[in-house]
Amino acid sequence: MDADFVDEAVEGWAREVPRLQTSALEITGRLERIARHLDRRATEALTESGLSCRDLEVLGALRRSGSGLPAGRLAKAAMLTSGGMTGQADRLANAGLVVRHPDPGDRRAVLVSLTPEGEGAAEDAVKAYLAAGEEALMVLSDSERSVLAELLRKLLVGLEGPAQRSEPSEDSVTKPAKAGTSRDKRRFHEA
Repeated sequence: MDADFVDEAVEGWAREVPRLQTSALEITGRLERIARHLDRRATEALTESGLSCRDLEVLGALRRSGSGLPAGRLAKAAMLTSGGMTGQADRLANAGLVVRHPDPGDRRAVLVSLTPEGEGAAEDAVKAYLAAGEEALMVLSDSERSVLAELLRKLLVGLEGPAQRSEPSEDSVTKPAKAGTSRDKRRFHEA
C-alpha cells in the first residue's frame, strides 16, 4: 500500500520525539485530511446551486423531516447555535427556500419549513453532494465501504451518543456521550 502524508508525519514524530505516542494520529490525522478533501468536493459540487454545505445540512434536515421542524431541533441537527440557526434561517428565507411560522404547539417556538423551491433545491443539492461522495469513495470496494461505515458509526456514536429518533435532548448533538471514561482517566494519569 502506498504511503500517505500521515505516514510521513508519524515517521517524523517517531524520529524526532520517539517517546511520543502517535497511534491516534494515524486515525485522526487521516479523518481530518479526508474531511477537508470531502468538504472541498462537496463545496465544488454545490457551487452551481449557490448553496453551501451548511445550507444543505439545514435544507436536508427539513426535507428528510417531511414537514417543518422547530428551529431549536433544526439547530441541533445541523450542529448550529441558536444564533447561527437564526442567521442561517434568515439567509435561506431571503432566498425563498424556507419560511418560518409560529409553532401551534408552543407559542415560544418557531417552525421552519421548506417552500416548494426549497424542496427542489434540497433534492438537487443532495444529488450533487452524493455524486461527489460516490466519486471520492470509488477507491473502496463495497465490502470495504461497509466495514468503514460501521467503524465510523461506532466512533460517531462514541462522540455524540446514539441518534435520537424523536426529540433530541439538549446534549445529544453538542456534547460527547461519555465523559471521564476509564480510558480518559487512564490517559490523564499517564500524562
